[in-house]
Amino acid sequence: MKTITAEQKILLSPPSPPTLGSEAHQLLSLQWQRLQKHVERVLSHHPEAAESLHQIRVALRRIGTWVQVFQSAVKLPASLKTKRLQKLASLLGKQRDLDVLIEILQEPCWNGIPEAQQVELKHLIKELARRQAKAQERSRRVLKDPTFLEFQAACEQWLSCPRYTPQAQLPLKESLPHLLTPLLAEWLLQPGWRIPAFPEKGSQTKQLHKLRKATKRLRYQMEFFSTFYGEAVQNWTETLKQLQEQLGRFNDLQVLRAHLDPDSGLQSPLQDQQRLALHDWPQQQHRYLSPDEQWHLYQRLLIPTPTE
Repeated sequence: MKTITAEQKILLSPPSPPTLGSEAHQLLSLQWQRLQKHVERVLSHHPEAAESLHQIRVALRRIGTWVQVFQSAVKLPASLKTKRLQKLASLLGKQRDLDVLIEILQEPCWNGIPEAQQVELKHLIKELARRQAKAQERSRRVLKDPTFLEFQAACEQWLSCPRYTPQAQLPLKESLPHLLTPLLAEWLLQPGWRIPAFPEKGSQTKQLHKLRKATKRLRYQMEFFSTFYGEAVQNWTETLKQLQEQLGRFNDLQVLRAHLDPDSGLQSPLQDQQRLALHDWPQQQHRYLSPDEQWHLYQRLLIPTPTE
């Protein structure tokens, strides 16, 4: 009779179900690898450095969401706290914001505007490009700054020697509803859901901006755990991405309007583009303010799909 070695027993035995701790480590490791790849590209002046800078910002936002989701299961140094991550992402976001604004002003929809507005448009693009060049240098300085280097060191240290709370030992699938529902509740309670069809006040615009950020956090969270749910939740996650992009477009156009004088000839076409971005906003409000829809969203998260 053939004897099975200890090593073979380990290979033949079924893998242990994931815990909060093991999933937290795997997710942070994945985001860390992506982050490092793009940091190297920016610092080496790679041809795609601008896109890599955006991906660094996305990775920082995702790690911030990771902290929110797993904060009661992991012990983290100060450099990995949410406020520190938000500050870094904000500093790096200035260049990306300018990149996006210039892209918007170069879209084909501006080709038919009157000549006077075209002159103003070119002047605005020139001014934004000047700021963009300065922002690129600032971004590289941020990546060499002690604050960012401390963040990198903290990530490396935690991944090599993770520290957990007792909660980290809990089975992941049984814990998913309790992990995921807080950000869903935060999202549904956003005041931005109740603004008019088109915001007329600065305070309402800010509420929409906060709703966009909450949508982004919820989307990142759902992407973390999409494999544990069925097609309905995965499709809804894609819907969240589309909503985030719509609200992001509206906000970018609002930022452009803030760069102009109130009586600028570009104010009206920019506002028209904002209305286009929110063309289905009443339908979105009707859907997510519905108690039935909210109940269904919670129900979907409460029951992970069984895996083979």
